[in-house]
Amino acid sequence: MRCWVRSLAVSVVLGLCACMSNIQPIDMTDAGIKARVETALRGQPNLELRYVTVDVNSRIATISGMVTSYQDKEIITRIARRTKGVDQAVINLLVPE
Repeated sequence: MRCWVRSLAVSVVLGLCACMSNIQPIDMTDAGIKARVETALRGQPNLELRYVTVDVNSRIATISGMVTSYQDKEIITRIARRTKGVDQAVINLLVPE
């Protein structure tokens, strides 16, 4: 009985290790951070991003361009600051009057 329980425990542990081996580490390079910011911004269907650029240098994200409203500017600012890997966000967005 004990051997059966040990075998089951070993099988469970090995199975969990196999599942964990497929998890990729998060890319913390500037390019990886830029990709995460851009993906998060594109995930917002109501944002007009045609005139918005994202640059990342030394984990500092710079968002530049023009947006249609102050609400869009706030959403972009919040997304940039909350993106994993961004230490600081510099927001250079203009809102036309």
